[in-house]
Amino acid sequence: MLAKERVPVLIVGAGGAGLSLSLLLRQQGIGSVLVEQRADVSWYPRARNLNFRTLEVFRGLGLERQVIAAGSHVSRVFRAETLASPEREELLAVDAATRIVDHPEILTPEPPSWYCPQSRLEPILLAAATERGSDVRYNTELVSFTQDGRRVTATIRNRSTGTTSLIRADYLAACDGAHSQVRDALGVKTEGLGELDEHYIFVYFRADWGELVRGYEADAILVEQPDFRGFFLITDVDRGMLLIQPSPSNQSSTQTYTTERFREMVSEGLGKPDLAVEIVDVVHWQPAQLVAEHFQQGRVLLVGDAAHTMPPKLGLGVNTAIQSAQNLAWKLAAVLKGHASPQLLATYEAERRPVGLLASEQSLVGPAASLLTPDSSDKLLAARRRVPLFSLIVGYRYRSQAVLSGGNGLPLPVQSELFEKPGQLTALPGTRLPHLWVEQHGQRVSTLDLLDGRFVLLVGPGGRLWQKAAPTVAASRGIELVAYRLAADGDLLDREDGWRTKLGMSAAGAVLVRPDGFVAWRGTLPINPERKFGQVLSAILGPPALDQPRLRTSKIGPPRNDTRYRRQYAFVTFLSHPRKPEPTLR
Repeated sequence: MLAKERVPVLIVGAGGAGLSLSLLLRQQGIGSVLVEQRADVSWYPRARNLNFRTLEVFRGLGLERQVIAAGSHVSRVFRAETLASPEREELLAVDAATRIVDHPEILTPEPPSWYCPQSRLEPILLAAATERGSDVRYNTELVSFTQDGRRVTATIRNRSTGTTSLIRADYLAACDGAHSQVRDALGVKTEGLGELDEHYIFVYFRADWGELVRGYEADAILVEQPDFRGFFLITDVDRGMLLIQPSPSNQSSTQTYTTERFREMVSEGLGKPDLAVEIVDVVHWQPAQLVAEHFQQGRVLLVGDAAHTMPPKLGLGVNTAIQSAQNLAWKLAAVLKGHASPQLLATYEAERRPVGLLASEQSLVGPAASLLTPDSSDKLLAARRRVPLFSLIVGYRYRSQAVLSGGNGLPLPVQSELFEKPGQLTALPGTRLPHLWVEQHGQRVSTLDLLDGRFVLLVGPGGRLWQKAAPTVAASRGIELVAYRLAADGDLLDREDGWRTKLGMSAAGAVLVRPDGFVAWRGTLPINPERKFGQVLSAILGPPALDQPRLRTSKIGPPRNDTRYRRQYAFVTFLSHPRKPEPTLR
């Protein structure tokens, strides 16, 4: 008889999206099971640069300092004959090529971009998940699943023992990558160009090459040999990757290259014939541009590359994935706790699919294209159709039932809207809460530091009635909400007067911020603030799901501190689907 388990959420795939979703659900007090086919975290130096919006997600989880400590400046690109050559020419300063705004300090408290590849990020996320009580199962694959109106039933297998077990979950989150088997099993179609006519070979190797890459640990180094051209990417002093771009004339011949031939190529690129090189794995790869037609089918939701796959030319892949996980987590939690209608989950696709479509299309070009495919940019995406990187990262506005216009409490009309400058982010409903420096208990903090997984209500000096009414109304629906008044005698001291000058809010105004940091609604003080706020919450969340059993949640982990108000919650596990396993090296 199969062993059986019951969990709220089953997560398939422990990449950046899956691990982040598990932590974000746990912050909301929701248990999950994560399964991953690989035996351990990835040591491949891919998904290299995180943008500030992703760092803000980790800031809300209390992990931003660890991520910063594990990384460094954004990658540069150099050219050399070999790694042992004394001269190196800088070809591309990625931080300059991907400059978002001239004065990023007015936009975010985070660095605009930060180098922290998959090989460094995944261990941080896994350690945090384990420390906070998560059940993460590597070497475990999803075999099959079915769903009905009330649950998902999945069969999983331990790849080491061959033992299978049954998991019943309220929802399944497919974070299983670009070649998602969950998406294929659902029959969800995709749109886009599909696999591009670009061919690369990833050669993963071990070598004692520390002296050759010292000072360039975050960078890519292009070596051009008579018979091949490739980029060295560094994992650490013992491990790395050579990304080879075959010429059109020898693409077919590289398919037959032996392990010894790849070892010779790595050795030639290193420029030290006597250095021992071990080939660990070779992967032939083509980038793809595609987006799922639907992000939800019944009780299964697609997240990350399973929902939106994009070339790496703008470095948006893992960033978009983690930000989608943040969008979904609080909505799943609200539905599972019975605080919101299941229709709230429809806003995940309504909000994130347009973002995924735009990011995927715009990623057809970017700084890396000048080095990899210099003649194809205009063919893939005409210059007139390109938008600023600022718009792709933070300059978009959600349109859904979970966003209300102005003070009338009505959903915004469904139409796209992009912003190109930080000054346009003024806490309009559907946009990310602006970064303002304020004082709390004598400490300088960002308004983004107030985001800890709860709803946040910001009110002006004349908003005492808002501050009194809102938590009571929220509590009546089981919603956790904290209200802050910006005033000389309030909770936050706004010395820069950003409430009025940057947000355009009146003294009696209020801004409601969702757990994902996006503004849900803003308005001014009515005659009956309690009634008004109840209407606002009902419009955003829908009627409570009376037929949904309320989950018992536990709050485990370090308490909030005065500056970040971090709340850590209990959570359980994850999962992943069969794909080519990566070798595990220590």
